[in-house]
This record gives sequence, C-alpha cells and structure tokens, in this order.
Amino acid sequence: MKIFLGDLVHTWTKSGIWTIPINVGYIASYASKHLRKAGIDSNFKIFKDPIKMMDAIKKERPDVVGLSYYVWNMNLNRRVLDIVRTHVPNSLTIGGGPYFTNHNANEKGARQFFSSHYNCDAYIINQGEKGFLELIKKFNEVNNDLNKFRSITVKGSLINDLKKNNKVHIGEDIGALNDLNDIPSPYLNGLMDPFFDGPYIPLLETNRSCPYRCTFCAWGIGTQKLAKFDEERVLKEIEYIYKRSKLATTLYIADANFSILERDSKFAAKIYEGHVKTGFPNFVNALWNKTRPDRIVRTAKAFNNIAAVGVALQTLDDNVLRAIKRKNLTMKQIVQIKKELQAIGPKEKTVSELILGLPYETKESHIRANKELIDLDIEIYNFNLNLLPGTEMDGEESRKKYFKKTVWRLFDNAYGVYDGEKVFEAQEIVIKTDSLLPEDFSYFRFFHFLQQMMWSKKWYYIYLKLLKSHDIHPVVVFDKIAEKCKKDNGEIGNLYTEFMNDYKKTEMFSKFEELKKYWEEEENFYRLEKRDFGKLNMLYTYKIVLKHREAFNVFLVEVAKELMQNSNNNVNDFVELCEEILKFQASTFIRFDNELNITRQIIERFKYDFLGWKQKGYGKLEKLKKEKSYKFYISNRQKEALEIQFRQYTSSNINSTLQMMSVNSDVHHFFYDIAPVPN
Repeated sequence: MKIFLGDLVHTWTKSGIWTIPINVGYIASYASKHLRKAGIDSNFKIFKDPIKMMDAIKKERPDVVGLSYYVWNMNLNRRVLDIVRTHVPNSLTIGGGPYFTNHNANEKGARQFFSSHYNCDAYIINQGEKGFLELIKKFNEVNNDLNKFRSITVKGSLINDLKKNNKVHIGEDIGALNDLNDIPSPYLNGLMDPFFDGPYIPLLETNRSCPYRCTFCAWGIGTQKLAKFDEERVLKEIEYIYKRSKLATTLYIADANFSILERDSKFAAKIYEGHVKTGFPNFVNALWNKTRPDRIVRTAKAFNNIAAVGVALQTLDDNVLRAIKRKNLTMKQIVQIKKELQAIGPKEKTVSELILGLPYETKESHIRANKELIDLDIEIYNFNLNLLPGTEMDGEESRKKYFKKTVWRLFDNAYGVYDGEKVFEAQEIVIKTDSLLPEDFSYFRFFHFLQQMMWSKKWYYIYLKLLKSHDIHPVVVFDKIAEKCKKDNGEIGNLYTEFMNDYKKTEMFSKFEELKKYWEEEENFYRLEKRDFGKLNMLYTYKIVLKHREAFNVFLVEVAKELMQNSNNNVNDFVELCEEILKFQASTFIRFDNELNITRQIIERFKYDFLGWKQKGYGKLEKLKKEKSYKFYISNRQKEALEIQFRQYTSSNINSTLQMMSVNSDVHHFFYDIAPVPN
C-alpha cells in the first residue's frame, strides 16, 4: 500500500517559517511498524511542500493520502485533496490534527467540516497514531474499496458518507497511546533526514499532553495523563539533530510545558552542549511550565542564555482566569524567577504573552497587565484572541456567552497559487465583547505595535528606559506617540495613517469570502507577490528601521520634550540627552547593505556613559566631562547565525526576510555587542 503523508505549508513565496514534519513522521513510524506486524505491506512518503506533493500524486498515484490540518493550511489541504480526487479517484484521503477534538467531534461538527472539505474521506479525532493505524487496517479489510469503506464506522475517526448516503459515521473514542515509546523515533530511524537538507526548523517532542484545560487551547484534549518518551531516546535525538542541522539556527521544543519534569534540565544541558560544539541551536523556542518555578529556573540555567524563559500569562485578571479555566504563576513567583536568572548574565530574557479579547478583560485591565510586566522588565507579546476549532472557546455556548463580533484576517505567509488556483488561509478574530468595544481593539492595534517594536523587540528599549528613569512609563509613551501621530502631517503621521488603513482594510472582513475576494483582486494580490505585506507589527517595524528611522528619531525627541514639559528638568538639556541616546540606540543596530552584507564593527563617540548606565541597571545617568568612544561589534558566531538565517529566509524583499528572522531568533541577534574604546 502506497501511503503519502503531508504536513503542508504554503511555499508559493519560496520562503517561510517551516518546521521538520515530525508529526506525520510519528504516524508513519508507528503505522509502518504495526502494519508490518499485521502482514500489510506499506510504503510511506512524507511531504512538506504542497507543490512537490501534488506532482507526486499525479505521477505516483498513491493508495492513501493523509494530511495534518491546522489553521495555516486548511484551504491548502482542500486544494491538495481536490487534486487527489481528480487524478486518483479511488485513493483514501485522511485528515488529522487539532481541528477535531472531543468538543466538536459530533454529527454537527462532522457535517459542517465534510460539507466544505468534501474530498476528505475520514478525519482522526485527537491524537493520530492509533486512529490512523485503525483506518488503514479497515481500508485493507475492504480490499481498498473506497465505497465500502465510506459506509463503515471506524474507532477514533469520523467517516464522510455524505455524498452517497447523506451520513457521517462517528467512531468511538480510541484513546491515546499508553506508551509513547511504541512509536519508533522518526529522527533515529532516518525518516526525517531529507528535511535537514532544506530550510526546516527541527522540532523536539519529549512528552505529550497538558494538565491544564485552558478554554482557548486544544492542547492535551483526549488524554488523561502526561506521557513521556524515554530519557535516553530524547538525549540521542538531541545529539542526532544538532549534528545534522546546518541550514537552521533555531530549535523548537514541541512540549506544552517544558520544564514540568525534573529531567528537562538534562535535555536543556544536552541542547546547550550542541550549541557549544556545533553552533546549533543558536536559539531555542519553548513553552514553559506554569506551576514549578524551581524547575523553570533549573532548566533555564542549563540552557545558559540560548532560550528565552516564558512566563505566558494571557491575563492578570482573576475574573478572566476563572472564565478561561486557567491558573498562572503568581507575580511573586515571577519576580523570584527573574531574580534567580540574573546569574545567567545580561542577555537573560523573560518573555510573556497576553491575549486581548478574553471574556471579562477590559481596556483598563489589559493596560494594567502590560504595565506590570514592563515594570518587571519582561518582553511582552500581545495577541488578539482568535477562535480555534476544537477548543471549548470555539463552541456555540461560549460564543453566545462571551463574544459579540468576530472578523477575519489573512494568516501570515499562508497564501499562494496551487495548480492554477489562488488559495488563502485566515484567522477568525474577536473584536467585540461585553467589556471591549471595536474602538478599544482599534486603539490597541497601534499600541501593541509600538510596544512590540520599541520594548519587546528592543529597537527603542534604551530610549524607553531613559524616560522610565524620569518617571514616564512606557505605556504613557505609547499613548502619547499614538495621540501625536494622529495630528502629525509629516512622515510619521503618514506612516500611522498607512498602518491604520491596513488594519481597517485587511483585518476587518466580516466573512472569509470577503477576505478571499479582496486578496484575489489583481492590485492586492500583487502586494502579496512582492512580499509587501505581512504581520502589521513586524511589517511596520522594518518600515521604520529600514526607511523612516531618522524621521522617527526626530519624532521621538519631540514626544519626550512634550512629556517633560511639566517636570523640573531643564527641557533643553533633556532634548540633548534624548538625541544622544537615540544616536546610541541606532549604533547598537547591526548594519547591513541591500545584499545583506554585515558591517562587523563601528566606533562612535558620546557625551554620556551609556554603557556604564546600562550595566548598572539604568539608574542615574551622568554627562561625561570628556566624550567617550564605544566599539559596536559582532562575534563570528553571531555573524554566522545571521548569515544562515539570511539564506534560510531569503526573499526579494528585505523587509520580509527580517520579519521571518524576527519570529524565530533571539532579539539580541540584531544588535551589536558594545565595548569602551581606550582613550
């Protein structure tokens, strides 16, 4: 039996953030092992690129095609299954992934899905390995007869029998695997080897499930307890990965709560060993546990600065937390984590997330949460709540209770032309609740952009620290910038207008069909072709960094001047200080030309001891009696990591390249190290 499995991403733009398809690798490894035991011949082929998969389907005519479904590839999968049905009409088509869970795997949910994805014959509920194996066995039992197969019920899956009998067959719960080690490692058996030759980010999974049941998330649904891969197996996988990763710099850890187990610090130490020996990974992206700060600290120290420590909170409001069934680390615990991690050094960073639009969240509570986290010197990433299929929050009861209006926006880098058809992916975003109006979401759209660019991504962090040392909080600065932008008729005012127009035109579609129609229009689609569109926060960050930096610096000086009007400081002296600090800030940005050639070192002179001020925790800043020179430089390892990423995310549009790099790298990679130059 010839079986094709795809964990597909949009590749039409020739660049993107793509991960090694370990998910379907697990399914292929498990199914291959057990089909062999059952005496069923099988031959698996795994795909990430949809164009390659479409071509292979037409030429090789597989017996089974299985695809993993996520919000970023739903319509792409539909297009691929159209190709299957046209060219291999008797092939069994299977879907899997978090779209269906115990929350929506019912008659109504199945009919709704199969009415749209009518070329999908079956969909696996919850985890995939056992359900997929059961489907293949049943298909084999009916001698690969698709008509017979569609009339039966299969454990762990939904079967699409709408076309012939107007029925869907809902299988009983098959349960999760009791022992994850029953799955042969797709790394150690060589199944993932071809993907090390491409620009793919390796994924590492050490355990499965999640003990929490946050209503906005589907992680862990269908499982009762945490399941673990053997420790020695994981250590071998880590070494296997770091020895072969030459075209990527980042490692993703696919656990829901890394550091939840005592052993995770061993894995972090092994990953750091790879960093020291080979340079990979240069950065680790992980989701951290939410109840054991001692294990967070121990694991973070083992990483030794190659991973940001996540204290994802989503909200600080107790009413919201109760509504979404979530428990956070306490602020006292977070303060203690920060304190203990200071030992790692100045590049230690702690990251948190907040979600705008959760039940009972207000404008005031959301601002207060951002303010508190900034006071703890934490990087903050704000997200608008989007409703994910398979989650409790997406259910009919939750929608009626909490959400008054939703809209659709294009999923970043998830579009293209496939076999002659334009395909788009989209997110459904909440923009009205009982406690937040559309104008509140509009206000925060630009506020979040400023906060991410200036504070979290560090492009104007030192400027904000200066104002904060003068009792002007960054949230006040963001508000002042937005207010001033509205009245400005110059370069920055025009940029603000452009940003808000993009928000109103491209993120506010009442239906997916409206979004599709808009982006299909030649002028708008041309913008996607030229990579002149993306996540607004990052798109406009690099518009400022690449094209409007001088004008924005002048604008920020005026902002500071107005904010200091009622203080006891000499405004003229403070203006000079702001100009100097913005010059210092600009000197920290790594410089490169249009061919992405990096300037290794620059030297600049300053009237203030900014480096000493920074090293002493941004306390009192004194003017020097004599100007001081600083060297801004980049290490060989940092240069090599950047050059790998330039190649990995190469694009005809530098802005687009930098956007993708920003998502998957340490923010410090964009900045020079600094050292004083002896007089």
